[in-house]
Amino acid sequence: MNRRRFVRSSAILAAGAALPLAARAQAQLGTVRELRGRVLLNGRPMGRNHAIQPGQTITTGSDGHVWFTLGGDAFFLRPGSDLRLSPSLGDTVLDTLRLVSGALGAAFGPGAPRRLLADTVTIGIRGTGVYVEATSTATYVCTCFGTTDLTSLALADAATVTAKHHAARWITRNDNSIREAEMREHSDEEMSRLEALAGRPNPFQNSD
Repeated sequence: MNRRRFVRSSAILAAGAALPLAARAQAQLGTVRELRGRVLLNGRPMGRNHAIQPGQTITTGSDGHVWFTLGGDAFFLRPGSDLRLSPSLGDTVLDTLRLVSGALGAAFGPGAPRRLLADTVTIGIRGTGVYVEATSTATYVCTCFGTTDLTSLALADAATVTAKHHAARWITRNDNSIREAEMREHSDEEMSRLEALAGRPNPFQNSD
């Protein structure tokens, strides 16, 4: 092979290799902020340098904790959780997440509507902080601040919940009703930290 052909072939190979990297860089909206214990990304151990992308699944083991940001939203997962990210996503906002099991804290920025799905409820998000615990038979949803639209699995019940400082609900598979509940298993400090990770002020600063 002469030098001119070699240089041309090398340039084509280099350009082809660069294309996936550029596409991957554009998709890297998620950043790991804290990682402890066993946490899997698509079934493989997650590291602090991993970028979270659309279509992925995050799973925490019995000792696993992870805090991460996606665009202008921030999240934490408790041990024993399974979170699936929507494969369709805009430039800066993930529009749908599914909590298969476990516990999730989330602070969503204002703007495009988002949905958080569990086995017994669909949660519509409007620039909101929420804490959710999900099993196959029941979902606990605390609207920590902001507004959520809750719709039970069988469409038997729906409610809009607005809160400045935690308003919780239970939605069970047995009757699909939306019932009031007490605040549990999360704190003001955790929700405030989520907002801080997203670059926003303490949401409870002026609450009663």
